[in-house]
Amino acid sequence: MLGRARASHSITVLERIINIVVPPLVVALGVVGFLVLKALSKPVPREVPEQPLPVVQTARVVRHSGGLELATDGLVVPYREIQLAVEVDGRIVEKTPQCEAGTFVTKGTLLLRIDKTDYEIEVNRLREQLRQAEAALAEWAVDVQNTQKLLEIAQQQLEIAKRDYQRAERLFGSNAIPQAEFDNARKSLLLAEQEVVNLENQLRTKQASKDRLEAVRDQAAVQLQKAEIDLARTEIRAPSDGVVVSDLVEENTYVRKGTTVLTFEDTSCAQVNCQLTMRQVAWLWAMLEGSSVDAKLATGEAYKVPKLPVTVEYELDGRVFYWEGTLDGYEGLGVDDRTRMVPCRILVPNPTAVKSKVVADTVPEAAGPARQPPALVRGMYVAVRIHVNPKMTVLRVPEQALQPGNVVGRVRDGKLRMVPVEFAQVVPEGALIIAPPELLREGDSVVVSPTPFVENNPLAFSDEGLPVEVQSVL
Repeated sequence: MLGRARASHSITVLERIINIVVPPLVVALGVVGFLVLKALSKPVPREVPEQPLPVVQTARVVRHSGGLELATDGLVVPYREIQLAVEVDGRIVEKTPQCEAGTFVTKGTLLLRIDKTDYEIEVNRLREQLRQAEAALAEWAVDVQNTQKLLEIAQQQLEIAKRDYQRAERLFGSNAIPQAEFDNARKSLLLAEQEVVNLENQLRTKQASKDRLEAVRDQAAVQLQKAEIDLARTEIRAPSDGVVVSDLVEENTYVRKGTTVLTFEDTSCAQVNCQLTMRQVAWLWAMLEGSSVDAKLATGEAYKVPKLPVTVEYELDGRVFYWEGTLDGYEGLGVDDRTRMVPCRILVPNPTAVKSKVVADTVPEAAGPARQPPALVRGMYVAVRIHVNPKMTVLRVPEQALQPGNVVGRVRDGKLRMVPVEFAQVVPEGALIIAPPELLREGDSVVVSPTPFVENNPLAFSDEGLPVEVQSVL
């Protein structure tokens, strides 16, 4: 019994030891096995091949020396459209053949004549009145001259009378002559003095009347001048070279002063109205740099544009006809609130000086002679090219080098950097741009091939740059 009890006790102790030792041992074996399996499953490291450098094609940046052209459209309008009105009353006695709508006339050509009979009579009357006023002045001059002669004689007589009186006074003091003879000498002196005073008064009166006579003459001359002007106004002549747009009266019509009789267009110069964007106007403002704000306001320069050369073009049958003009100024002042553009005015001083050129590949060689417009006339829709020579350096790159967002890929020392530029315009040779010299200058290389690899690559937009391989230079 005792032996069984001991045996049973030994089995219980062994079970307890197993229950305590076995679970941790199993866990430890599991962890070891996991670590062994993880070590066995670790991949063997392999060498990663180097990525090849992006390959690009580049072109050289050159300096553009031909200036810029601000291109826009324009409309030819009359330089001056004059409403000719009569300046005197009267009946139209002659209407010349040149006074017909659509007729070109030269400066001074007679167009209308008003009955001038009354005005000729008035001119003749005032001429006679002026002649009389001038004759009165001539008579006055003779009268004054005669009075001056009489005054000179009277003054000589006065001197004689003074000497006679002085001699009589000495003789009378020595009782050599009687009282009566002395009184006669004194009386003669007084009469001579009176004559001198009277002639002096007459001379002063005559000299004072000169102003009145001259005023009468001048008034007659002014009235005659007015009458002669009215007489000249009975003939209505062309104020300049131009075209009669419309005639509004006929012969034998009585017209009053101020009545409009015809509309006349001055063709000695042509005007083209165009509109420029604010970006284009900024190029014009750049030409005015250098003066202070106060100086610009004092001289009015702040409200002017530079007088730049302009080419006005009109295309017809595959040929381009062009005229030389000048940018004259703003047409008004400010921005058009409808188009948000700036109206400008261009003057063509010689509308008939037309030149032509053939648009490439549009006119066959066998085509006939050019049917060119004889002049730049109102209503033509034309192309306007304003020639600007900016003060800053303008660079030229191939058009494909300019990427969206106005950036170009500059390559220096084998590294690509995307730099921002200011786009000016496209010319046949490429794209014109402006950039700070530290970012892009003449002689640099720019990428002309696609650059999709620069996306999401910060090196291409940093000062460090993205290493590239230049395949060829165009």
